[in-house]
Amino acid sequence: MELAAKQNIDLAKGNHATVVKELGRGGQGIVYLVDVDGKQMALKWYPKPPAGGFYKNLQRNVHDGAPSEAFIWPEDLTVKSNGCFGYLMRLRPEGYSEFGSFLLAKARFKSFDAMFTAAMKICDGFRLLHLHGYSYQDLNDGNFFINPETGDVLICDNDNVMAEGEQSGIMGKARYMAPEVVAGGKPNKYSDRFSLSVLLFMLFFANHPFEGSRVSDCPCMTEDFEKKFYGSEAVFIFDPVNRYNRPVPGKHINAIKRWPIFPKVLKDAFASELSQEKLKNPTKRIIEGEWEKIIARARDELIVCPYCKKETFVDPANGLTECMDCGKKIHATKVLSIAAQPGSRDIQLTPGSRIFIDRDTVPEAAVENDSNGIMVIRNISSEKWTVETPSGKVKLVDPRGIMPAKEGLKICFKVKGSDYKAVIKSN
Repeated sequence: MELAAKQNIDLAKGNHATVVKELGRGGQGIVYLVDVDGKQMALKWYPKPPAGGFYKNLQRNVHDGAPSEAFIWPEDLTVKSNGCFGYLMRLRPEGYSEFGSFLLAKARFKSFDAMFTAAMKICDGFRLLHLHGYSYQDLNDGNFFINPETGDVLICDNDNVMAEGEQSGIMGKARYMAPEVVAGGKPNKYSDRFSLSVLLFMLFFANHPFEGSRVSDCPCMTEDFEKKFYGSEAVFIFDPVNRYNRPVPGKHINAIKRWPIFPKVLKDAFASELSQEKLKNPTKRIIEGEWEKIIARARDELIVCPYCKKETFVDPANGLTECMDCGKKIHATKVLSIAAQPGSRDIQLTPGSRIFIDRDTVPEAAVENDSNGIMVIRNISSEKWTVETPSGKVKLVDPRGIMPAKEGLKICFKVKGSDYKAVIKSN
């Protein structure tokens, strides 16, 4: 049963939704724009309702609430009508593009900074989802809307989210299912993590991690070939050992162009996560919080070229790099060394760059040149910093205040109630 404009649908909470118009439709259902007590919302309606405990699971998810604001989560259910039903969710705001639009170059990130933000927000969303005891079970490129300016992420199509260990009956989307699910296993948080690694690779490199020469040489993608290429015989296109599925020049242009420019720490993570060992041992896959740390370490190597003002990556070993846009040699003369466990983080300091102290998506500092051309660090957080000079003098840097990027200065950053100690060193 489909719905018509101006039709009233009774809701479980006692009020009703009035259909305004259809917004779109997919394999499972139709999404309508509806009015609920003067507020516009989206209603996903199932003309052919899923069987089993689908409705009951939606009831539980509505009751428990979203793991975070990133999820466009079911907020209310309709009363069943002739066996059909649907659920309410907030509308997607303006300014967001589908994940697939970035793969087709219909949408582009404003910056690498925004790209890193999107990756970290996706990881954080699924970290919280799993922390709340859920598994997504159908993670693919259709589940995300991303703001290309800021990197903010909205996670949609949450109707198949189940408690870990339970099954919705949905196995996932081809090319994103974990090998064990392709082979007939059941989706869970471990298969979610596989799908996450595939999506992250596609976000950064705009090609599928298993689609190289083997897939290109396939005359016709049958179900049997699909099970081999994405399941039993999946091979990462940049696998350091198995080289027979490399990307094809002229076809996999994005992967070939982007792979050399991203930091080694990120590439090593993908090589490990998409290795044969991880493909065959789901419990060894990288958890979401670890992905966030890896992405943050890669972001630490992102600087702004002092000549062309474009983003580029710097060699963390010596601060010397060649701008990938203008080609000029850049030497970052100062580094901010942040104490961390294990080891420390070294962030190259160049004017125009931003500094993220606690590895989230909100920067605490910005590197600038003052009116005299001297490099300074501006406090763009809401907390005061404590700065100690080499001679032992202690000063405070208020929000919006600046301090010189001078060798030997020790800074104590306060972020979310925690102290982070750092020192400025010369490269």
